[in-house]
Amino acid sequence: MNKKIIASLYKKEMLDVLRDKKTVMMMIVVPLLLYPLLFVVGLQFVNSITKDIDETTYRVAFDYEVEKELLQQFMDKDSLSKEEYSFELYEVEDCLSALGNGQIDVYIERIDEGEKPEYRIHYLSSVNNSVYASDKAAEVLNLYSRSITVSIIEELGLDADKVLQPINVIYADMSTKEESAGNMLGIMLPFMLIFSILLGTMYPAIDTTAGERERGTLETVLTLPITNRQLIVSKFLAVSTIGLVSALLNIISMGCVGAYTFSMVSTVSDEKLDMSKFIPAILVGILCVIAFSVFISAVTMCVCAFAKTYKEANNYITPLTLVIMFASFVEFLPNVVLTGRMALMPVANICLLIRDILAFKFDIGVIAIVLVSNVAYGIMAVMFLGKIYNSESILFGDGKETTLIFEKRSNMIRGGVPSTGDAWLVMAVAAVAIIYAGGSAQLKYGMTGVIMTQLIIAGIPLAAAAYSKKDMRKTFRLKGCSPMQMVSSVIMMIGVMMLGIVLTGVTSSIFRESASNVDVSMESLLGDTFIVTLLIVAVLPAICEELMFRGYILTAMEDKLKPLNAILISAALFGVYHMSVVKFFTTALIGLAICYVAHRTKSIVPGMIMHFINNGLSCVIMYFPDEAGRIIPIFADEEISVMDAAVLLVVGALLVLIGKHLIDANSEKESL
Repeated sequence: MNKKIIASLYKKEMLDVLRDKKTVMMMIVVPLLLYPLLFVVGLQFVNSITKDIDETTYRVAFDYEVEKELLQQFMDKDSLSKEEYSFELYEVEDCLSALGNGQIDVYIERIDEGEKPEYRIHYLSSVNNSVYASDKAAEVLNLYSRSITVSIIEELGLDADKVLQPINVIYADMSTKEESAGNMLGIMLPFMLIFSILLGTMYPAIDTTAGERERGTLETVLTLPITNRQLIVSKFLAVSTIGLVSALLNIISMGCVGAYTFSMVSTVSDEKLDMSKFIPAILVGILCVIAFSVFISAVTMCVCAFAKTYKEANNYITPLTLVIMFASFVEFLPNVVLTGRMALMPVANICLLIRDILAFKFDIGVIAIVLVSNVAYGIMAVMFLGKIYNSESILFGDGKETTLIFEKRSNMIRGGVPSTGDAWLVMAVAAVAIIYAGGSAQLKYGMTGVIMTQLIIAGIPLAAAAYSKKDMRKTFRLKGCSPMQMVSSVIMMIGVMMLGIVLTGVTSSIFRESASNVDVSMESLLGDTFIVTLLIVAVLPAICEELMFRGYILTAMEDKLKPLNAILISAALFGVYHMSVVKFFTTALIGLAICYVAHRTKSIVPGMIMHFINNGLSCVIMYFPDEAGRIIPIFADEEISVMDAAVLLVVGALLVLIGKHLIDANSEKESL
């Protein structure tokens, strides 16, 4: 690879990016000026609010003839806590009306029913002052209650202090000042770093991809005597540089704010922090920032590479921003720890690692996994970016990857099949509908809710295809199949089910909690009779889910991608749809087989039969476990032996190969 060419292209990309004032603003002005300003102003704002709450005079009324002792407790400022708030007594005829129109903040009612009187504090949760007043009034009532308790105990001739507080509790913090300060920094710093790196790479990524395409300079660059790899590397280095510089400036800015804060605390408490102890954490943190910059630069470029205009790229980047922000929230969860498995999770691993190192928790193995995984993910994203720049249809667009549903319906051309953008949109809408509408329906209506969920799965793609005037027969593969294709599909499905039994056994042993949740959810699907369960669990999904995944989704993917890629993506989506870690691999394997059959036969019918056989067998095992165990002994065993697993693998693989061979031969014969 010619380094001089890359250096020249890199210089050109940097100049193009730095000409954009937005990038300079996000890279320099925001971290160096906005963050300190927000911190100082925010701190003063919080202090003013807190001070205002503690110094406010709250208006209180009583809905009964108040006791003199309690009234004195409210009005005597020395009897209150050391805060500066006070109460002003109001006499009103209708306390409820006075509270509603804002004349008073709270009113207190006494009810003498039962063994001891009950004091009710009436307030408005929609009015902040009323909420604060209710809390302060509760403090006073607690003081009044304690004073009564002390009087009763002293009348009995006992020491009230020893009775009410027989032991003293003293907190002894064994953490060092540096550890406490690091723990405080670890609460917000990782999230702010992640967000700042994302902002720093966002605009350069948009400018070097969609921006260049919109300016019309991409075609000119591609005519130069350079390779796509050189072009991609230069763009990637430019975006990574901007993101890295932005992140380092953020670290400096946040460090200055932190140093200022700790210096202010030190002047008050006379406690000094040994900043040298943070040097290892800072060094590891810089490595984390570099690794994450590599990863997020490549990801943002991949997302923006599909856009043709600056505006479209901004629309594409918004969901990515939400996903990254959501993933970074994991560091706020107290029970989530950075294990070896969590160290492989993008975004979350960086947040958790920065949180841990600031708390002086160093695990060299985990640190290595986090850094290497982020660099590896970045390299994979760059490789994917290379494929994008090798595809003229993506770079210069034939429209098949865009979301055609958003076009004006009168401009839509009748016929054809959905685009990949349509497929992703339908999948996203279906996922949201299944989670919210389907989940609520199942909780409220039980088995009827399951039927409603399946109708949602089929209804969304059918409605999308009808609205966009697509060819329904082609989109959903609505054609018959030969008897031989049917037999071949059944043979393949039996083999896949054998392989699935072994795969389920392996994943269940790894993800035991997920496996137990699956068993509970399967038991909840049992209907009144076997026939009802078979219709809901086997027949309905075989129709509805096939219309979605082997109809709409697979057809859209096939029209744009290579057959293998289309099959793999559709199968993976089918696995993700079942929302279970332990079920993902098995359902993805089943989806892979059904996708292949649908691709070769051009019909959705064999896939429906295969889907029905798989789900129907589960129903039989649930309703007739003893009979199923006698016919097929392996169903009676809780765990699969090594010998049984080996037999299932060999026989299953053989049946899959036989079924595939028959399907291929029959499909070739029909195409002649």
